[in-house]
Amino acid sequence: MVVAPHPHRVGVLGKTPRHAEFVRHNTASPLAQQLHRWLEEGMARVQRARAELPATPHRFVFTAPGQSTALVGVLTASADSVGRGFPLVVFTELSVTELAERYALLPEAFEPFLRGGSELVQEAPRFSIPELLERAALLHPPVPGDFKLAERLRGSILSEHSCAELLKPVCADRPPEARYYALHTFLTACAGEHHREQGLAQVVLDCPLDGRMGPVAWLELASRLLRWPSMAPGFLWSEGSRPRLLLCLGAPTSALLLYVAQPDVASSQLWPLRTERTAALASAKRALTPAQREVLDSSTSSIEQLLRAVARKV
Repeated sequence: MVVAPHPHRVGVLGKTPRHAEFVRHNTASPLAQQLHRWLEEGMARVQRARAELPATPHRFVFTAPGQSTALVGVLTASADSVGRGFPLVVFTELSVTELAERYALLPEAFEPFLRGGSELVQEAPRFSIPELLERAALLHPPVPGDFKLAERLRGSILSEHSCAELLKPVCADRPPEARYYALHTFLTACAGEHHREQGLAQVVLDCPLDGRMGPVAWLELASRLLRWPSMAPGFLWSEGSRPRLLLCLGAPTSALLLYVAQPDVASSQLWPLRTERTAALASAKRALTPAQREVLDSSTSSIEQLLRAVARKV
């Protein structure tokens, strides 16, 4: 499977502490230029809120309406030598058409690239710009065998892990009915935003993650529910002590960086899978079908069984 629309290039964009100038390398494509504008607009929102991006690297898939490519990469908080804050981003570009129905594989297929990118942006303060670009060029996107491995890993996650494990981060410190709310919120959002395949996201799902499984199961569920043939939804996720997936039901807007900087910010466009409202928990339980509740209530139900109860397999 060919996954790149052009010869492999790694882009570097942003600021580093050892330099005053802005770093722009392999950023001439239309989508890379849109990424730059998105970062500028997002950082303006973060600064107006008097917030800061966390130091934790965030992995992302960036898309834009009407574009035939997507960007996969890593961003982290950074600043130039005089303290002006702006993220540092390392990314590569690939065809969105070939990956629209495989995007749940991206976290695993791109794991070596993303791991290397995370290490690079964290170590960037040590490097001159030529050294930074030299190390960026050593990062390589996946080959077909990596996608085959990602398919096997996805199958293992869906069949060998229970839906209780998937929902454990959602249900922590919450009543048992929290699992109903999480699933109902996810289903409602995907049903309501199905028409935004070529639009900007009006809903971002905030999904707490199990650190062992990462975002794959939630991405697979979104893929089966949305069934978008020509565009992959943008998303951003983090690891560490508070693993989290921000899944955009459409192309990311500049608000996404604010949600990273202020995880608990209230917004009509940010839909957490967790709530403390008792009435909402009860309403969500009533809205699910008996078959869906049965899968959720069983401690032995696999994630695949849950997905089959709510969506067709792509």
